[in-house]
Amino acid sequence: MRIVRVVFHFSFFVFLLHLSGCGVLGWAAHAMPPATVQPKYTGFANQSVGIMIWADRGLRIDWPNLQIDLANAVQKKLVEAQQGKAKVLLGTKFDVQPASIVRYQQDHPEIESQPVAEVAPKLGVTRLIYVEMEDFATRSDMAVELFRGQAKGTVRVIEVENGTGKVVFEQANVTATYPPKAPREGLPTIGDARTYAGTIDAFSTEIAHLFVPWTPEE
Repeated sequence: MRIVRVVFHFSFFVFLLHLSGCGVLGWAAHAMPPATVQPKYTGFANQSVGIMIWADRGLRIDWPNLQIDLANAVQKKLVEAQQGKAKVLLGTKFDVQPASIVRYQQDHPEIESQPVAEVAPKLGVTRLIYVEMEDFATRSDMAVELFRGQAKGTVRVIEVENGTGKVVFEQANVTATYPPKAPREGLPTIGDARTYAGTIDAFSTEIAHLFVPWTPEE
């Protein structure tokens, strides 16, 4: 019986150590900051970068400023990352403003039917971020009186070398919702203007995350 008691107490002590170790490991894992997510494309350093947003006629009718607002938001986030010393944007220039690119799209409707690799060399940049919008809305699909922003699109990068454009990066199904934790059916009272601005901000953040290092929120 004495041997049994000794074995029992030893086993219980080992069990307590195991629990303590798990707690320490759990605390250490919780205390560690989230890992930085690296960009999926890193070819912007020392290049001239422009941003073009494509949206079909229906989206442009519903949201006349969608192209310029989203392009401005993406450029703003990249400039902020550059000012934050992001090495992937070292020497990057944004000489051609989104307004100029939108104006080119409006003045040259024929480019709608042209491959973007053929259009990029005409814009005066060496790298073009091209976002093809597939969906943008501020109202819930489940109830028109409720607000829930959603955006979806495909992001490509075109490199221009010696007057020739080439698609070198593509990320499909880039999505964002606003508010980020809103129920699927949406929320009342937010309003279209606030939902529009929030969705633009959220979607432009997802696009920028493809090109600069970022740390997920806990």
